[in-house]
Amino acid sequence: MIMRKLLYILTIALAATMIACAESNTKGGKHLGKDVVAQVDNERLYIADIKRDMPAGLTGADSTTFVKMYVENWIIGRLKMKRAEEVLSSSDDIERLVEGYRQSLIMRQLDQYYIDKGLDTEITDKQIAAYYRAHSASFKLDHNVVRGVIVKTPKTFRNTTTLTTALKTCAKEQNWMELHALTEKHSLTTTDMSGTWVSYSDFLSNLPTERSQSYTNLLTKGTIQQMSSSDANFYFIITDLAKSGEIAPLASVENDIRRQLYAERRAKIVEEYEAELKRSSIEDGRVMMRDEALLKAMSYTPEPKPATAEVREAEENIEEDIIPTDTIE
Repeated sequence: MIMRKLLYILTIALAATMIACAESNTKGGKHLGKDVVAQVDNERLYIADIKRDMPAGLTGADSTTFVKMYVENWIIGRLKMKRAEEVLSSSDDIERLVEGYRQSLIMRQLDQYYIDKGLDTEITDKQIAAYYRAHSASFKLDHNVVRGVIVKTPKTFRNTTTLTTALKTCAKEQNWMELHALTEKHSLTTTDMSGTWVSYSDFLSNLPTERSQSYTNLLTKGTIQQMSSSDANFYFIITDLAKSGEIAPLASVENDIRRQLYAERRAKIVEEYEAELKRSSIEDGRVMMRDEALLKAMSYTPEPKPATAEVREAEENIEEDIIPTDTIE
């Protein structure tokens, strides 16, 4: 049933190509096998290849789209590789590049194997705090950051004293329930950034400010301040601030520290298994080095490659465009 469905999908996806290029189905007078979807030179793409790489759960139009793109990419990929062999460097250079890339992929997979096997993903608040203390100098701010709350009211709102009192009280107690109850009752718009550090510019973007004007005079902690637009008033308070040049608050860099600790653990696992692999291999006689050859290789300076015709032509053009210094007044 699955094979019939896949063949049906392949038929739909490839019908136009097969009709337009029917002659490509014949190679050396022999018809391609029934399991062959496409062929480029001596390389063939089989139904099994597509089935192997098809994501689980694809149906209908998604399956058709996947197969069409897969076949198209496969054909273009083979043609480009062939063209690269023709117009780029020698085939030996290409093979060396391909082999180097293949090895790097395999080594990354091996690294990931040891990382998955030995990585402790739990990073505690205590570890984050310890890293923050040890590296506090690297967390200096290059911009102002704040925490605070903004309440937008219509021009017709008259209960401003109650609002400003609630703002100041809630900021002092770090409990915003009373303020939220008040703003909800009067259908006021509240922008609460009291629990998240944001850049001062992002905070100001919620107020009727102008880009050309400086607002450093408003960078004050614990003070109720007001701004107005044509149709609304804005009451706001900055509950916490850290200025440019100061050490960033821990809460504002916590996620960065967590990522750094995670990266360091990954690197340490790879470093340790590489060192053990090298040590055991030397002890087993699998690794040997000749100091004389090593020193000779280290002192080698490769000769520059001869310039291509295009480079030589460009250099000649540049030389022709150079103005003699004795003509400059």
